[in-house]
Amino acid sequence: MLRISIHAGGPAERSVANQLAVLNIAYQRRAPLADYSLSYSARGVGETAPALLTNYPRWSASLWDLAARALTQVLYRRNEPPALGKPDRRCAYARRVNAVILRATADDFGLELATADIEHTSTRRGRYRARFEEDVLGAREVEFEYGVRVLEAADLLLRAICWAFTGKEALPPMPALIVPPALRIDGEERFHIEALTEPARTGFIRYKGGAVDVFPLASDYVSFITAG
Repeated sequence: MLRISIHAGGPAERSVANQLAVLNIAYQRRAPLADYSLSYSARGVGETAPALLTNYPRWSASLWDLAARALTQVLYRRNEPPALGKPDRRCAYARRVNAVILRATADDFGLELATADIEHTSTRRGRYRARFEEDVLGAREVEFEYGVRVLEAADLLLRAICWAFTGKEALPPMPALIVPPALRIDGEERFHIEALTEPARTGFIRYKGGAVDVFPLASDYVSFITAG
């Protein structure tokens, strides 16, 4: 399971006391195109009805892409967030909000996989800078505008992800399942490890414990993308 925890303030201040919302993403069906059960709760609102994200290609994109699609489902029950347009001049704003994606399993509860830091950057309301970092794909930054009368931290995070990955307030296209071209070597189906793009390459190498041939078995990749 993945847990996305959203907090007021900067990353160094993160605590249960300033937690604003929590989103849990759990497998309902573990497969190359996976289905996820989503549960969400926010301070002052409580827990919302469960939601579902279906047919998402595993190990295909940034964890923040998965997070944005899950947030869209729990907040709006749809596949695309509604457009907001220009910020309202009298909009509410947050000085700083941060988020963290944790792996929450029986073996490694609380392993940090990705972080986000969103900061208001101007005396003019609605201007933000966001920095996203994650374990495999590194960091990216974006400046964007966002302003609504009633601010919801989870929606602010969702819009920041959209701007960081598409340059607008829309989700990117659904990522494609990463499937490396097969090669037949000595009668066995294999593939070249360099044919794998990230994050699948690093995920597969970790799945194999770091000891990976240049031409791994295709069946090992199938096992990884299905259940790894």
